[in-house]
Amino acid sequence: MSDPWTAAWEEAEASVPPTVDIFSTIELQHVAFVDIIDGPFSVRAVAGTAIAQTFRIEPGADLDGGADVVFEPIPFYSELPEVSEGTTPTCKVIIDSVGDELIPYLEAATQVRADMIAIFRQYRSDDLTIPCYGPCQFLVKQVSLKGSTIEGVAKIDDLANRKFPSRVFTLSEYPGLVS
Repeated sequence: MSDPWTAAWEEAEASVPPTVDIFSTIELQHVAFVDIIDGPFSVRAVAGTAIAQTFRIEPGADLDGGADVVFEPIPFYSELPEVSEGTTPTCKVIIDSVGDELIPYLEAATQVRADMIAIFRQYRSDDLTIPCYGPCQFLVKQVSLKGSTIEGVAKIDDLANRKFPSRVFTLSEYPGLVS
């Protein structure tokens, strides 16, 4: 896998005017995140601000694609993933100040055997209609909840070790396979 933190990315980061803020966001998705009235939802957080921010999700996203959505001011941080040959990049993600309103959903997520997905995006304050970086999708494993802090290990899905083709062709479904 190539290094995502390229010279072009570094140049773009360094060339942001001082009057423009960069908002880092994270979106957590899990099949257990379902509201009785509204249906499936995701937990959306923005770091580095004390007020909720509205950003447009890119068209084609699984949830709310093309819509303006609110990201709540929930502090989170992570180190950049280490990129080295032969390994899948991983990093620890820590989300602080998880409110009591989310605890039941997070506890429900521990009861369902499914991957939690974290989507990282960055927005510039001069254009909130499209991410300036991302979306980058990660699988979150080894999630723990300590008080009001969630910790997990995020990694890019390991496509090299996936079964291919993923579909199983059976004789009952495809009788023409018999010669």
